[in-house]
Amino acid sequence: MEENELLEEQKDKLKKNYRLVVLDDETLQEVSTYKLSLINIYLLISSILLLVGLLIVLIFVFTPIKTLLPGYGDVEANKQFIELTQKTKELERDMLAMNEYLERSKKRLVGASEGEANVRMEESQQSSIPLNLDPEPELSAARKPKKIVNKAKLGQYYLLTPILGQISAEFDPNKKHYGVDILGPKNAAIQAVMDGYVISSDWTLESGNTIAIQHANNIVSFYKHNSSLLKKAGSFVQAGEAIAIIGNSGTLSDGPHLHFELWYNGTPVNPTEFINF
Repeated sequence: MEENELLEEQKDKLKKNYRLVVLDDETLQEVSTYKLSLINIYLLISSILLLVGLLIVLIFVFTPIKTLLPGYGDVEANKQFIELTQKTKELERDMLAMNEYLERSKKRLVGASEGEANVRMEESQQSSIPLNLDPEPELSAARKPKKIVNKAKLGQYYLLTPILGQISAEFDPNKKHYGVDILGPKNAAIQAVMDGYVISSDWTLESGNTIAIQHANNIVSFYKHNSSLLKKAGSFVQAGEAIAIIGNSGTLSDGPHLHFELWYNGTPVNPTEFINF
């Protein structure tokens, strides 16, 4: 009974009305009056707190201030950091490939100049030095192309360099790696090593954009992982003509490079024995 009486008293207090009167301080005239109860005051305060809380939540959800929350900013920062790190590594790899390409090009040009100087010196000293009976001109190692000699004496064939660059993976038939991987600068052109007909210009899952050229006397060259192909099957290409753009296509590629294969009479041969990269 006592508990019920206490509850009734508290309910009565909450429902009990109070009058709030606003008076003019000078004339004591009534300006306004408000009829209030404790329950109305509680409801008003609760509503205000609820609206303020909702407003704070909306500010954190729809404004950049949410990055100040513990943990949220760290996740976003880590994600951006990872993306920037990956882009930086790609730029570093492209830069290294470009530097290697420029360095080899420089050496090749210097070697060509030295070779021409040697030829002029030999011409000026023919009276005191015996003639060179070698029908080939004296060229530097970087400029002088290697050649494939057909064992059946069908002729000699010179192969151009498809792209200057550092060899990142050697020819290794034991590991089913039937060519060499050559690093090169981004968007560099791939050149045909000899005259021939394009017998395949297509995309495969492992090799990506691949082009194959049939040359004379059963010589076939393959160029894999290109970003794009410039020639179609059936086209005739000349030695040194651009046939593709270096890339990173295919599941077996992990960076911009050219996988180059050279086949003779249906058998893969080591390209480094016939081409100066």
